[in-house]
Amino acid sequence: MATIFDLGAPIQVEVILAALQILVILGLTYIAVRIFRVVVRRLGGDIPGGLVASVQQIGSWALWAIGIIIVLSQFAINTSILLLILGLGGIAVIVAYRQVLSDIGAAQFISNYQAFKVGEWVEVEHHYGRVIERNLIHTKILTPDNEVVAIPNSLLLSHSVVNRTRSGGLRVQVPIFVKQGIDLRKLEDKLVEVGQQMKVDLVPDSTPQVRVSEFNGDIVRLVLMLHVANPSKRDQLISDVQKRVYEVLPGL
Repeated sequence: MATIFDLGAPIQVEVILAALQILVILGLTYIAVRIFRVVVRRLGGDIPGGLVASVQQIGSWALWAIGIIIVLSQFAINTSILLLILGLGGIAVIVAYRQVLSDIGAAQFISNYQAFKVGEWVEVEHHYGRVIERNLIHTKILTPDNEVVAIPNSLLLSHSVVNRTRSGGLRVQVPIFVKQGIDLRKLEDKLVEVGQQMKVDLVPDSTPQVRVSEFNGDIVRLVLMLHVANPSKRDQLISDVQKRVYEVLPGL
């Protein structure tokens, strides 16, 4: 009996050592995962919360997979298949998040070149409004209709962006419709006068201009062109100008 006990002792020690080794590797993996999640959370200040959570989850899975592969390799188990699966998973993640990565890269270019800042009025494609937020994924603008539009940063980098604030204001065209036979010279003078009455909202030293844009039967379409200093007042300014214009029309 003593001989059998003595033969089994080395085996029991090896099992204990192997179990301790597994526990140490798994414990270190757990610590690495916790540190990774904390670091990602602290570095993700400008990144949307949903993306931060996704990065934390994907990174945690990858670290646990590496930890398990290390454990299996200690027992001379072939881990080639697991490494292949891990590599394919990494490629799949990159493909799935390629648009996000593109937006993050575009955010760096936009930040370096400072094409616009928060608070400025911009126009890109058919979107127009005031920039209210910028992060690594998208830029939010508030339209004159109080609609919030989130534009991907990659779109801002691949399309022309017009900064209305830095260009010295916004050019506004106020359409005016009158019947033919009216004295267009007098009407032009009145329109310029109405435009000058709005000088508080116009770019300094800018001059209102009038253009005849269309003749359609008995109707003449004119355009009063103004250079507005504050783009947010665009719609209100157009409404005020049209009211004043149609108030002076009966006297012509």
